Amino acid sequence: MPFGLKNAPYYFSRLMAELLQGCEKFALPYLDDVAIFSENWDDHISHIDKVLERIQNAHLTIKPAKCKFAQDSVKYLGHVVGLGKRSPAQLKIQTIIDFPVPRTKTQVRAFLGIAGYYRQYIPMFSSLAAPLTELLKGKSKKGYIDWTSECQESFVQLKEPMQEQIRALCVGLLHYNHLILKLFINPGEVMPMQMP
Repeated sequence: MPFGLKNAPYYFSRLMAELLQGCEKFALPYLDDVAIFSENWDDHISHIDKVLERIQNAHLTIKPAKCKFAQDSVKYLGHVVGLGKRSPAQLKIQTIIDFPVPRTKTQVRAFLGIAGYYRQYIPMFSSLAAPLTELLKGKSKKGYIDWTSECQESFVQLKEPMQEQIRALCVGLLHYNHLILKLFINPGEVMPMQMP
């Protein structure tokens, strides 16, 4: 697929979804990534074979240097996934904790965006974030804000205890994520694949 096409991500995502149709119980595509997970080693080998066969039949190639096979856990879309758990990546936690006090609506929106991505780890996120969300109301999309003590309290409640809450509230990723495979599909490269 040529680079620079504005619809390329959509079409490639659709291709991957169609390619892995029927494999949803053990393979999840996201753009050019495929995560394969299984409960045991024999199932994992079988799942890998099925996915690689479908990739080969679609005349796509993979770049082995970018593949990670049989990992206990992998970083995937800002989360660390594996051993039946999902938790935020440490770098993202640190970004939220180190976020400076917002002074503009744009900065408030940025903080709420990154904190909101991990809202499943923060009980009552929307209630805690309500004072900050109120700052975004009004006609002006940009500009300075009236930072109140209620806003500061909300900001602190979303930031400071987050690291402890995230560690305490790591949730299971379904019930079968013991083994994970991460494949990077690279349709632009011609590389022969060898099937077992």
